Amino acid sequence: MTDNEREKVFAEVLARVLDEPELTASTNDADVPSAGELREAAMDERTSILGQVRSAEEEYRRATAAEDEYRATTRERAGRGTRRLTWILHRVAWGAALLVTLAMCVLSGWSAELAAAITERRPLSLGHAAATGLVFALGLVVLGAFAAFATRWLFWLLSPAVRVGTPSAEERRTTVTVTVTTWVIALLAASNLAYSAQALAWQLTYRRLQGPGESYGWWWWVFLGALAVYAAALLSLRREQFPAFVELMPEYIDSGGDRDQAARLESAWREALHESLLGFMRAQISGRIGRRVARRYATTLDIGTAPGLRRIRALDYHVPTSAESRLIMISDGMDGGSIALSGPRGVGKTELLRTFCAEGDGAARGAVAKLSVEVTAPVVYDRREFMLHLFAKLCVRVMAAGLKASNEAARNLRQIRYLQTRSAETSANAGWGGWGLSARRGTGYSRQPLTYPEIVQALTDFLDVVAKELDETRPGRRLVIGIDELDRIVPATGARDFLNELKAVFDVPHCLFVLSVSDEALREADLAPAGRRDAFDSAIDEVVRVEPLDHPTAVKLLDTRVIGLPAPFAALFYCLSGGIPRDLLRTARAAVALVTPDRPLPLAEVTAALIDRELARIAGSAGTGAEAPEELLRFFHADLVHAHGGLGELGDRVTRHAAVTADGAKLGTTLANRAYYMDTLSRIFSADLSRELVVKASDPGFPGSFSALARAQRELGTTGTLTRSTLQQIRQAWALPPLPPLPPVAPAR
Repeated sequence: MTDNEREKVFAEVLARVLDEPELTASTNDADVPSAGELREAAMDERTSILGQVRSAEEEYRRATAAEDEYRATTRERAGRGTRRLTWILHRVAWGAALLVTLAMCVLSGWSAELAAAITERRPLSLGHAAATGLVFALGLVVLGAFAAFATRWLFWLLSPAVRVGTPSAEERRTTVTVTVTTWVIALLAASNLAYSAQALAWQLTYRRLQGPGESYGWWWWVFLGALAVYAAALLSLRREQFPAFVELMPEYIDSGGDRDQAARLESAWREALHESLLGFMRAQISGRIGRRVARRYATTLDIGTAPGLRRIRALDYHVPTSAESRLIMISDGMDGGSIALSGPRGVGKTELLRTFCAEGDGAARGAVAKLSVEVTAPVVYDRREFMLHLFAKLCVRVMAAGLKASNEAARNLRQIRYLQTRSAETSANAGWGGWGLSARRGTGYSRQPLTYPEIVQALTDFLDVVAKELDETRPGRRLVIGIDELDRIVPATGARDFLNELKAVFDVPHCLFVLSVSDEALREADLAPAGRRDAFDSAIDEVVRVEPLDHPTAVKLLDTRVIGLPAPFAALFYCLSGGIPRDLLRTARAAVALVTPDRPLPLAEVTAALIDRELARIAGSAGTGAEAPEELLRFFHADLVHAHGGLGELGDRVTRHAAVTADGAKLGTTLANRAYYMDTLSRIFSADLSRELVVKASDPGFPGSFSALARAQRELGTTGTLTRSTLQQIRQAWALPPLPPLPPVAPAR
């Protein structure tokens, strides 16, 4: 794809984006960027925006390139003829050969019947003529079969490669057999046709048998014409002249499948570019609104529609994070090996892995170019099946990229997907009367499935071939294998076994493996004693910790999804989610769903609704544990909370009840901290939250900052003492009533 074509598509999609109702409703305000300003800003950043959807563009480009290559190959094979003409000529050639064969049978039958009728002085018989013609046809088939058998048998005797089942030799054997058989049949049929034609013409003219040595001058022309027809039919089988019949039907007559795939990929690319531009426009408008104090720090949520929140996962407009910068920096310093992405669920490991593996955008961010393959770890791990799956995806990716190793990839793919069986048998039989002598000899060859060590060795060798080709084509270019959701493997020990098996292919130069793993697995590796390396520690070269979003990055992410979201609400969503991107978008989606065009919601009401949602989630988990924890969870029903003094009283009640409940102390501390945390949020995010307080809390150095609130949310359920201490500091910074100290821990008996 040329730059002019790319710029044309960008301009078309940009014009469509600017007509989106979501943007037109915002640009009508005099204090936000106009459509012209947004267009200029997008044109200035078009390289970055196009780079974020480069993966979809590459897929479309490869599809169009493959289609163009196919068309060029077709023109080269078919010459000046069109694809339909080639298809017609193929059938005309074989149709003419069939007609010549039928004409030979008919003329032979009538010539023999007319000769017999003249000799015996009897009338002609249609049945005798048909029977005689059928005998000639059967004789032709028998002679052709004998020629085919003799050719294959001689080839088997003279070629050791055929005897051991070499595929290339077997293909040559088949080609020679078909060629020899066709020419034998062609010579017999053409000579018989010419002889029968002149004999029948003589008999019909003179009413007597043909005299010795007498013939017509056109005899040779009939013979040569018949041979030419058979030669054309034979040449139509050769790929160098015309494609085979099975290839002509789907490709020459109905090649719409390739066009449909290219059209789908173009539509997907345009849609990704559309979403990327929308995210950019939202961020531009939100940034301009951020300079307007009255609207940016409003405590009323007045959002019409937010289509950007409907997309659960969207990489079309990417918000860079610190983890991404560390990953690029670490990977640039490695020639190969393995990198683990670690972090809690929902923190964005999958998005980071996909962004890093996206082809073409590495140069825009300073990383070296790469060819990437991304797979997902299976829930139930089977080492052989996964290695074959990875091998097959790598082969498909190499073939799609058009590398020199594509031929080897195609052979590997056939070997992975198919089990081939080859057999050869030779027999002979001779007899006279009731006596006979027979002999038979047979040999069978069956290709067995690859064993697991063979799969690992073949995959390692192919990785090395592809990685070397990439580096030779462009120095520094690498092969990247991304394996996502390694922490999904059950049981947990399966992930360790998975890495033990997979690390056999980690030591390939210019090949980098990037894996997403769980915190628990890496924690075990970090805590392993010196000299006793864990499986993760021995298999992984570098670890990149994917941390939850900080407050500014969370605001940027929300700005790409929602236009004009006030800062207090963005901070509320950030604190409730703990900076986990997945939970951040879920919370924002739930809040925006509460707003109607005729009824904006104040901050206190939105906070109360989201806290009631959290209370319902906690109370809904009752019934899954022991009796004592279940009794504590029932305190979180919203009606009971409001009836007994609110969230502050809820924490005290849970603490008191857990102290007198068997096995309830630990869970009671956790639930009490949750209640106190929600009480803290409800007191902070109220109508009294002014611009000055928002600016003050946005500073990470402030003890009661939004970052501290998000950290407290993440600490809930892990460390009771640390969480209570963090909440105390936050409430003290906001001049809120202090929390009661933790109850003393009963001594163990």
